[in-house]
Amino acid sequence: MSSMQSHRRPAPRRERFQDLCDAETLVVSVLRLWAEPLREPERQHPHWQDGMTAAGLSNDAAVAFDTLMRIVLSATNRPLDLHRPPCPTLGTDEALLLDMLRLAQQGQHGEAGVLMNDWLSLTAVRMAMAPLCVLAAALARAGLTLPDPAKALHMPSRPVTSQMDRPRPTADRGATLLH
Repeated sequence: MSSMQSHRRPAPRRERFQDLCDAETLVVSVLRLWAEPLREPERQHPHWQDGMTAAGLSNDAAVAFDTLMRIVLSATNRPLDLHRPPCPTLGTDEALLLDMLRLAQQGQHGEAGVLMNDWLSLTAVRMAMAPLCVLAAALARAGLTLPDPAKALHMPSRPVTSQMDRPRPTADRGATLLH
């Protein structure tokens, strides 16, 4: 059991992948593509880094993302709710990652760490905060700011136009931790 209690604020639930903005779509797509080889290591999979490169992110962002997810996968307290690339719904932990990145972009690192404690022990949170902050900063530098879902609910909906293609469908311990 972790030494820090999870105090997640009830954030408005984003349920549909298609309702995400471009920055959110990028993060969730990269996350889903990153997890695919863990589910089916014998198959060929698209390179998850390609979307980051196409969005103008540096190699540092890809390294930070990979480091963050490796820490999470190796130290998580519970199975993660990450959906497959073609899934039209948003996983609980996909939304949680978006919230952590948004908070880090806003300089609310403590709040991001509290959310991360839902996944990790306090020691692992300390290790994972640096790559989370590097990734959040890289996204912001590339103009990919994650919106506050509470504010987005009050704005009229806009069509999501992404220049990136949506991901296409294409046995280790980590694979058992994915939805």
